[in-house]
Amino acid sequence: MPLIIFCCLAALLCGTATADKGDYAPLWERGADDVVSTVAISHDGSLVAAGAGSTVSLLDREGDILWETAVGSRISDVAISPEGSRIGVAADKLYLFDGDGNLLWAEKTTYIYRGVALSSEGISIAAACDNGALFVFDQDKNILWDYDMGTDGYGVAISENGRRIALGCDNHGVYYLNSGEGESWSYGTGNCVKGIALTPDGRFVAAGSLDRCVYLSTAEGEHLWKYPTTEAVLATALTEEAREVLAASGRTIYVLDQSGAERQKITLGGRVESIAVTPDGSFLAAGGGDGDRSVHLLTKDAALLERMNPVEPAVNETDLPKENVTVPATLADESADTAAEVNARAGGEEVSLFSTISGWLENILSLLFKPQADFIA
Repeated sequence: MPLIIFCCLAALLCGTATADKGDYAPLWERGADDVVSTVAISHDGSLVAAGAGSTVSLLDREGDILWETAVGSRISDVAISPEGSRIGVAADKLYLFDGDGNLLWAEKTTYIYRGVALSSEGISIAAACDNGALFVFDQDKNILWDYDMGTDGYGVAISENGRRIALGCDNHGVYYLNSGEGESWSYGTGNCVKGIALTPDGRFVAAGSLDRCVYLSTAEGEHLWKYPTTEAVLATALTEEAREVLAASGRTIYVLDQSGAERQKITLGGRVESIAVTPDGSFLAAGGGDGDRSVHLLTKDAALLERMNPVEPAVNETDLPKENVTVPATLADESADTAAEVNARAGGEEVSLFSTISGWLENILSLLFKPQADFIA
């Protein structure tokens, strides 16, 4: 026990390691008129779907808006099929669009859809609702399968072949289901689970809880580890084989490796509302809340970064925070003053010593408790 506490303190006191060539770097950002509550990305990183207020947008890899349209209420979630041919939107209705922005159908019920996920080609559309139901539709709006969770569902994820579904719920539970069969296993966290992610093959599950922890499990229900963050975890994302586990907590995106070790921390100018990553880890999309209100695309592709962001006069790096901060790339339709203001906010806020120490102790204590494997829904 003393060794565990010592290691935790050492990691927290030492901070983040210096960025290396494998780190994500900002490619572009696109401002929105509202909080960007949700983002999704195609497997090749060529398309990014985003929801801000009641508007859903589809952007290309260069940050250009291909199309955008308004739905009937504030958007809870967006999803894009792996190849980018279908876009799902969870709001007052469940909406399905094609890649050109044409509405294929909308499903109206007496409840609100909170989460949506699409398998390849949009053959299976999983939707979580605030009445405790989970639905799986086909492309023609037929219900393939439904399941009563008995609690409000938030985040939902589906495997590429549509056979595996993971769900995060209001009752603190993380659920793993086999489509058409029902629950395979579940466990409890310390609070509501809003962030959920699956690897494309469904072999790993990442969950983010308002208890300020990230959880990684296998498809067999084996709990691999939990990682404490400083604030509630609103979203998670996974690359293939869980080589990278990403989590949105406060203004920070944590990038962890499969063992739970921290690889990078990325800071936005406002709270990170949503994240999505390509299976190979080449591209990372993020949606920012108040103080940011932008769609961000980051990449590890050095050649693409050099082409889209030509080298400019060096910035005085001593004025930047110690973390690996994402400095927004100014768009042609945004002023340089606005970008400078965002950067100043990202680096200028300080946390009191009392809050820092309290956070350390809380994180250390959280590591001493395992997920509730005997969780009863």
